[in-house]
Amino acid sequence: MSVDKPPILEIKNLCTYYYTDDGVVKAVDDINLKVYEDESLGIVGESGCGKSTMGLSIIGLIQPPGKIVSGEILFEGRNLLNLTQEEMRKMRGNHIAMIFQDPMSSLNPVFTIGSQIGEAIELHQKIKDKPEIRKRVVEILKKVRISDPEYRFTEYPHQFSGGMRQRVMIAMAISCNPKLLIADEPTTSLDVTIQAQIIDLMQQLKQEFDSSILLITHNVALVAEFCDNVAVMYAGKLVEHSSARNVFKRPKHPYTQMLLGSVPRVDATLEELIIIPGEVPSLISPPPGCIFHPRCPKVMDVCRTVIPKMEEYEKDHYVACHLYDKEIASKRGG
Repeated sequence: MSVDKPPILEIKNLCTYYYTDDGVVKAVDDINLKVYEDESLGIVGESGCGKSTMGLSIIGLIQPPGKIVSGEILFEGRNLLNLTQEEMRKMRGNHIAMIFQDPMSSLNPVFTIGSQIGEAIELHQKIKDKPEIRKRVVEILKKVRISDPEYRFTEYPHQFSGGMRQRVMIAMAISCNPKLLIADEPTTSLDVTIQAQIIDLMQQLKQEFDSSILLITHNVALVAEFCDNVAVMYAGKLVEHSSARNVFKRPKHPYTQMLLGSVPRVDATLEELIIIPGEVPSLISPPPGCIFHPRCPKVMDVCRTVIPKMEEYEKDHYVACHLYDKEIASKRGG
């Protein structure tokens, strides 16, 4: 997006691979992306396209056999990949926080909710006074709309519902007022009503804390409702990036068009739903050329041999597709 001020996060040519016995899985392959202050950016795509790996790469939590093999992740101009483990631990929580998709596996079952949120405050804000920590935790629990926070402070994760556990994860993430919040499938396994409540909560907290939010999800409707801008990811690569309005009103990439067409709408008949044929290709041995070409209804000969570049089709609307090569070249006077 063309914004006057510099981005709070800039990802340059990021490649994160997993080295398995079967071969090298190119989970994130040459990604370029910017997130600006106060922006909510949605990363959308099918399961297994590399969205979560990108989020974990940003926050420095890629585990073996995964490895960031190249690229830069600049946060406020500072390359996170050059930080020591200790420096990265200080960055997490204080400046960048992540809400994980499964709160039950992220919360420790043998510690109370209050002690787990309090630990983050004590660690990152260097507060040792127990009454002060408790006061802050109770205030945060109120912000995420957990009723009777003084009492719930002493309870354990299994005593909370799924929606309440997700609120606790959000409370932990915002406890140190981070500048960037990464939300990885924050509404997975929640019913529609609770999903709406969680998104409404995140929207209010974003405004209150002036945080930028990177929302990682396969839920297209969620992105349409919550995000300012959208980046569409397929098989480890970005294929389209623009404002939410542009992407949903005028999608350019065939994958984006088919992805949006496969979402049920109340005003559409069952026959109108689009089914994307085939399967996501192997990230160990991806097809040559455009990685989407084996499933694309608009495939051309060039798509089978040449990898398309992400180009600006129109102002602030970027697409990686050979369908627009001539049009983009003519606009440039080429």
